[in-house]
Amino acid sequence: MPQQLQGRSPGEQSFRTTEVDVACDWLKTAYGTSLRMRTPAPHRPFQYSRTSVGPLSLSTLALPTEYSYATDPLGAVAITHVVGGRMVRECEDDVTQAGPGDVLAISQPHLPYTGRVYHADLRAVTVPLAQVREAAGHPTGQKARPLRFTRFTPVSRAMADQWKRTVDYVEASVLALPTGSAPLVVDAAVRLLAATVLAAFPTDADPEPVLADTRDATSETARRAVAFIESNPAAEIGLADVAAAASVTPRALQYAFRRHLGSTPMAHLRRVRLAHAHADLVAADPTRDTVTAIAHRWGFHHQGRFAAAYREAYGLPPRDALAGS
Repeated sequence: MPQQLQGRSPGEQSFRTTEVDVACDWLKTAYGTSLRMRTPAPHRPFQYSRTSVGPLSLSTLALPTEYSYATDPLGAVAITHVVGGRMVRECEDDVTQAGPGDVLAISQPHLPYTGRVYHADLRAVTVPLAQVREAAGHPTGQKARPLRFTRFTPVSRAMADQWKRTVDYVEASVLALPTGSAPLVVDAAVRLLAATVLAAFPTDADPEPVLADTRDATSETARRAVAFIESNPAAEIGLADVAAAASVTPRALQYAFRRHLGSTPMAHLRRVRLAHAHADLVAADPTRDTVTAIAHRWGFHHQGRFAAAYREAYGLPPRDALAGS
């Protein structure tokens, strides 16, 4: 008996069936794939779940059979953790095999790809391509060559494990949030995953340094960037947004902060947001406001790190500031 279940919120979906035709049709609809699927062993259901918050999505699939597929370009970065079974995927001239515990980038974002899956349990995360490009220093809307993976597997086993831990953390602390809540926390999680993609997988994303980057790393550049950050602390902004506001490249902006402020643009943004969180804690009503809610409001999704940063800046735990408000 097939079942197709909607999740508890618009960001959650689940699916379970023992009928191969139902699973095949559903996967075609969900992923736009052309696929061929063998009949699974009796009483081995297909299972699928997907959780989305903002542009982030995490899917888990239990596919107790063999199937092959072909799909169009994703237009996004998709990273898959093979929990069990194995898979083979082909993109352009690259063929990559993966077994239990392996992590791989599923394709070049701008190219079609094909694959074969063998009795696999998969955990797949999709990250917006624009955020990965921005994390690499390419502002949104800037013309550039397509981002390409120069290898589809992580640079090391340690970085593969780091990817898994990051996904676990985002699932537990961010994807569990109600839809539409804490937009700065979701934005920070997207940027964290995008940065982890670039750290874990070799790509050609880094822009080439140019002489103008050093020339533009002036105190005036730092001043314009600081003014933009302090005027937009509640906005979903990153390095590329601040650089665009200062009319320089992200690399030039980083040089300017290092040279004139001894810091980084994102560290300054965190300090500004911490100051706003402090003001909200002092002004809060402890009978209805919480430290967690105020931290989330200002983009701090890890409560331990928020508490440590707050204590370092203000000399007391955030709960004491709330209790004394």
